Amino acid sequence: MGLPELKQKIQMQIENADERLLRIVSSVFDNYLNEIVSYDAKGNSLTISEYHNKVEEGLEDIKYNRVVSQENLIEEMKTWKNE
Repeated sequence: MGLPELKQKIQMQIENADERLLRIVSSVFDNYLNEIVSYDAKGNSLTISEYHNKVEEGLEDIKYNRVVSQENLIEEMKTWKNE
């Protein structure tokens, strides 16, 4: 069973679910979304939703050319020793 079929099956099951089952499913999703899956460069924990947001921010930075080339970064790092 592929992802589209699985999503469709789950949607149909949710449509027929009672309140108890919906609360259980909601709790599973909440726990999944709040699970720590990574850490940022400063050591702060990231949940899966925060991680996805960081990835999206990075892709936006690339899209709008808000990046620093390796050569420019090396030059900038040379000045750090003098500070």
